[in-house]
Amino acid sequence: GDKIPLKEYEHPRGDISDLLWPSLSHQLMPRDGENINLRTARVGDRIYAAVFIDLFPKEIQPFSRLFARLLPTHIPWRISFLTESNGLESSRFKSALSAILSFTSAQNRLLHDSLRLLQYVDINTDDAVVKLRVAACTWAPEGDMRLLRSRASMLAKAVEGWGSCDVSEICGDPYEGVVSTMLGISGGSVATATIAPFSDVLTMWPLFRPASPWKKGAILFRSPDGKPWPYQPGSSQQTTWIDLFYARPGSGKSVLSNAINLALCLASGAQRLPRIAIIDIGPSSSGLISLLKDALPVSQKHLVTYQKLHMNSDYAINPFDTQLGCRYPTPQERTFLVNFLTLLATPVGAEKSYDGATDMAGLVVDELYKAFSDDGNPNTYAAHVDDVVDGMLEEIGFVADTQTTWWEATDALFAAGFHHEAMLAQRHAMPVLADVTATCRLPAIQDLYGKLKTPTSEDLIHAFSRMISSAVREYPIISQVTRFDLGEARVVSLDLHEVARSGGDAANRQTAVMYMLARYVLARHYYISEDNLTQVADIYKPYHQTRIQELREDLKRIVFDEFHRTSKVQAVRDQVIQDMREGRKWNVQVALLSQSVDDFDEVMIEFATSVFIMDAGPEQAVRKTAQIFGLSDTARNALKTRVHGPKEGGATFLAQFSTKDGIHTQLLTATLGPIELWALNTTAEDVNIRNQLYHKIGPRAARRVLAARFPGGSARKTLEERFAEYKEQGGMIDDDVRTNVVTQLVEELLNFKLQK
Repeated sequence: GDKIPLKEYEHPRGDISDLLWPSLSHQLMPRDGENINLRTARVGDRIYAAVFIDLFPKEIQPFSRLFARLLPTHIPWRISFLTESNGLESSRFKSALSAILSFTSAQNRLLHDSLRLLQYVDINTDDAVVKLRVAACTWAPEGDMRLLRSRASMLAKAVEGWGSCDVSEICGDPYEGVVSTMLGISGGSVATATIAPFSDVLTMWPLFRPASPWKKGAILFRSPDGKPWPYQPGSSQQTTWIDLFYARPGSGKSVLSNAINLALCLASGAQRLPRIAIIDIGPSSSGLISLLKDALPVSQKHLVTYQKLHMNSDYAINPFDTQLGCRYPTPQERTFLVNFLTLLATPVGAEKSYDGATDMAGLVVDELYKAFSDDGNPNTYAAHVDDVVDGMLEEIGFVADTQTTWWEATDALFAAGFHHEAMLAQRHAMPVLADVTATCRLPAIQDLYGKLKTPTSEDLIHAFSRMISSAVREYPIISQVTRFDLGEARVVSLDLHEVARSGGDAANRQTAVMYMLARYVLARHYYISEDNLTQVADIYKPYHQTRIQELREDLKRIVFDEFHRTSKVQAVRDQVIQDMREGRKWNVQVALLSQSVDDFDEVMIEFATSVFIMDAGPEQAVRKTAQIFGLSDTARNALKTRVHGPKEGGATFLAQFSTKDGIHTQLLTATLGPIELWALNTTAEDVNIRNQLYHKIGPRAARRVLAARFPGGSARKTLEERFAEYKEQGGMIDDDVRTNVVTQLVEELLNFKLQK
């Protein structure tokens, strides 16, 4: 324990504390206290006022009601409940006297009847009758009596409204009244004693605050009464990790999703950034990428990237690429290619492909890789195709001839330790989409499928080849050797706005192709294991074993934003369901964001383990949500009255988590800091202002200026006020006026930065 202090007293008190440590009372109350008036006591540099319940509430209400009444006041307060047994002992004399005098007045009769009822409860039921004293107090800095009186008034008003109590603020010793509210200091209380059944007292106790099934988490929400509520995505508390976010536009679902993504990146104990793949339509996640990139050192900025795909050869992604050194695709890659070719070979507007097309696509994939392997007819190396590869081959002394293949160049570069350059060379060894049409004419395929006809009487092989050739023309992004390179990026957002169109069957087909391509290029590395290395040359095995070990340890997450765009594209939805089914064994989280619960298939809702409802919507939507997720009347009422999108102070939402302990449904609020809000904001006006400042002063400085000037995370209200003022002056709001107002605000923010 603590060392015994050396002390010397001129006048010893004859107490053991003269020789040993100070008394416990002195240690617990080291500051002097005094009574200022009948309602106020001072302890140290604070003044306190107590409030006592004199009359038990007429209507028993849970403690959460009192908490909810006091939460908006933002006052400091505490409350003490002193409960003692044998509650009827103190009323025996009063009971006898009221029985004798019951004929004298109605009040005595009521008192007698109530005491008899309590005696009946105590004797004939399992409930006990106890004695209860309740005292609460608030405080303020010394000298600020006006603030203390205001806080005491708000506290008394809230307690009075807690089921209609009678309260008092005066007692004989205000200091003792304050001590009555202190934890573990006094065994008594100066509050008036009330006799009540223990079941009623239990309802009033602060026992029923919301609790999270996670003891700690990467992100902190808060309950309606302000209690921190940790949430850990991807934890062992859940068997799978499938998140559904839905709400009407502008309800904060993208912001919440990106906040969870950011929390995963900042989680304690992580040795590396998690692998997060975001498939988006629009720039919703660009702010997250910018925030992460600015936070990383120069040597690691390449680990996060935001890319916008365009339908041209500069962004070419060859879906037939394999893992480094692999002549054949992994089983997961082969499944994707079969689904991908089947999608391309499905007539525009048709719900499914022709009979036999899927089986034929599988055989085509097998024959295609066989033809381009070392034992088949591999692509021959050609100089001046890739200057980086040519230069590195020359540096390592590799001598090529007319028979040299790209596979030989790949192996040579890898053996020399140039893994990136080996991958660049391997891209030219891969088949491309145009090679599929030639493969369809191989005897192995002609023998099996040559006699099959489509419903239009066309040969299946001819129809298959025709639609693949059409895809080569229509989609240059998937028809050439890969040029789009994500490098070593671990957190990647692909914006499909330019390539995923909406409206019409052809647009739906293109959206499906782009979604599947994006999912493939971002997440295909998530699903490799040692079992996939059986056909890999020995020199590549140590490299892949290291990668697989890292992948196994890494958190992995796939996010599909604007998921309603896939509503008419069954191939994409089938791929998502497969990711959901198999995600657990690969440690992969799947998150889907959309505007309505109807945008998710029934099986997706069945698999979901975390559901975030960001906006209640109309009554019909509330009823449907309650029916689908089995919400209680309380949860349904909370959804209807409390969940209406982001507001000042945070975005309140209803969440349902399926854990190993059961189903947890909770009303939660996500509150982000101003810099985080500005980084993740997706409102068009705010994004415009943010992007202009990004270009003028850089992302980091821009976020700081915006956070200082608009700590609420949005300048939209200011813009609306200026538009309204302009309109009141007789002006017409057009695009030029809007642009000028935004430009003026940006200039003001730049001047604000200079002043700071």
